[in-house]
Amino acid sequence: MIKFFRKIRQKLVSENKFSKYLIYAIGEIILVVIGILIALQINNLNESQKNQTLVDTYKKNLIENLVKDSLNIQTNFIKINEDLEKIEDFELRVSESSEPFNTIVDIARKEYDFKIYAFIDYENETYQILNSTGHLALFSTNLADELNSLYNLQETALKYQNKSMDTYLENLSNYSRNYPFSFRNNLIKNGTIAADKFWSNISLINHATEFNSLIILKSDNYRLSLKQLPIIQNRINQLLKTLRKQK
Repeated sequence: MIKFFRKIRQKLVSENKFSKYLIYAIGEIILVVIGILIALQINNLNESQKNQTLVDTYKKNLIENLVKDSLNIQTNFIKINEDLEKIEDFELRVSESSEPFNTIVDIARKEYDFKIYAFIDYENETYQILNSTGHLALFSTNLADELNSLYNLQETALKYQNKSMDTYLENLSNYSRNYPFSFRNNLIKNGTIAADKFWSNISLINHATEFNSLIILKSDNYRLSLKQLPIIQNRINQLLKTLRKQK
């Protein structure tokens, strides 16, 4: 094709047909420009298709992450409410007991669950990848804003949750130095002679004070969770609706 155009140019020059040569040259330039534009258009189309495939993959992964978070939040709700019901039952029994301090000891030794149910992490791997690669810019502005808003909300909730958790665990550690409770690698286990002798020599008032502090801290942690998690759950549902609509 190039040799063909070269022969035409040489013929026009040799015949001294300058005006025709000029028109031909302009036409050739236009053809070259059109060819470049077509190539750019094809390249842009290929790039757009690649980006769309990437966006579709990210959306699929985001939906999977958010569904897991939603299910985990629901599970956490159930556990928290079940534990709160037990605490309320403990409060009622102590308030109605003729020997409340002994009742508190029985609850601490035999019934109280010292662990705390807290939502300590979210499935944010896909969001972290979007941020680190800059691929968040591939999404629409509104969707990117929704993602940023949700994960900022989650980070704030985790910050307060972890602070509340640390306070509870610190008090639990102090409690364990003074009173043995059912836990792995505990030398003074419930139901043993050592445990019975230990508990028969404690100050019931001091124990009631320390144990009550654990109850208060756990309940405060749960109240914080029950305040924050519904807000996050609602945002997750909104974002899932947006992502599924755009698939």
